[in-house]
Amino acid sequence: MTKAFVLIHCETGREFYVYKKLQKIPEAAEIWVTYGPFDLLCKLETTSEHYLKDIVINDIRKIPHIKETETLLVYV
Repeated sequence: MTKAFVLIHCETGREFYVYKKLQKIPEAAEIWVTYGPFDLLCKLETTSEHYLKDIVINDIRKIPHIKETETLLVYV
């Protein structure tokens, strides 16, 4: 299993909109609204790095109101 944490910066006031959209992604194991430079933290669990990349690019980054993402791939 491949795991990663995706840090998400979104437009002001749109945190819960993005949160609800992330909840619809089956691979989003856990999601938190945070304070600081990033607004949300999403833990992804997938079958491969290739599939993880596909989810970040084609599912998460296409959610309206997301300005920036940073993905931290877990190796252990």
